[in-house]
Amino acid sequence: MKKLSLLILLVLQWNLLRAAPPVDYEKIDAYARATPAKYGQNVDQLTKYLTKPANNDYEKVRSFFVWMSENIAYDVDLFRRYRPGVSLNITAEDVLKKGKAVCQGYADLFDALCAEAGIESRLIPGYSKGFGNENRTDFSTADHAWNAVRIEGKWFLLDATWGAGGLNEKMQYKAQFNEKYFLANPQVFIRDHMPLQPMWQLLECPVSMKAFIKGGDVLQQELSSQRTCEDFNKEITAFEDMSAGERSMKAAEDAYRFNPANHLVMARGYMDFAHQVMSGIKREMSSRKEIEDAISSQEEALAYLKKAQQVLSKIRDGAEMEKDFVGKNIKNSEDNLKAMKAVLK
Repeated sequence: MKKLSLLILLVLQWNLLRAAPPVDYEKIDAYARATPAKYGQNVDQLTKYLTKPANNDYEKVRSFFVWMSENIAYDVDLFRRYRPGVSLNITAEDVLKKGKAVCQGYADLFDALCAEAGIESRLIPGYSKGFGNENRTDFSTADHAWNAVRIEGKWFLLDATWGAGGLNEKMQYKAQFNEKYFLANPQVFIRDHMPLQPMWQLLECPVSMKAFIKGGDVLQQELSSQRTCEDFNKEITAFEDMSAGERSMKAAEDAYRFNPANHLVMARGYMDFAHQVMSGIKREMSSRKEIEDAISSQEEALAYLKKAQQVLSKIRDGAEMEKDFVGKNIKNSEDNLKAMKAVLK
């Protein structure tokens, strides 16, 4: 009787780590690990090779996950230079060429493989507790990125970076496959991964930043509490139906509302929106109507740039690059407006 009870306990503990249906990945894992180096030169040929024996999308994303753990190392040098919250201009092809990346590179490559295979994937930026910062309390900027993937109509979470290994106390990368971060149970994943937008927690009731920071019993109590919450599937669907500009602003507003300590995310939201507005202004205008429309767009962009400047002013130490960028763009916008209005006189 004791043996039966112990077996049931072990099964329950293992299932807590997994959100996906049980699948035997032994064959696809072995196939991915034995991939000849020649297939890892570009996203197209790698996707075709890795998905060739897969019977379903679960096996396809598993093949991507395992291959990356074997072939992409963590870029410690870039990590040392990396500035949290800054988007790196690195493509999936760059990651394949170098054979190493930081979290954004891992997430971008996984995204690209999924896109090539016709599987929906999203890069999720957020805050993390790991690699020596389990007790971190400063969450004023995002520091990590992972993925959400939709299989058979259901969203799942995975972290290809942490699934591949991690840094030791000497800041050396150690490759070590960790299945815990493959299609993980959201209630387990949230212990060390907090997305900027609460809907990407994929929890029926999202937990607060306060509970995430405290962790332990505080987090578990909030996970277990009975609350009235929004349906994250409906939120994601509504978000995906928005235009690119609307999504950019909504993402920033959601993130700032959820964590008011992250001024940078809201400032960048305003900056991105201003850029999108300005990108629609014609460089050459030949009619009064075109100039009037350009003035209207420039005034709208200027208003958002000033909002960005106001939010950035709350950051006393840091964000100098953003502050300088916004200041120059405000000056250019004001000069443009002055020149266009002068033409109409």
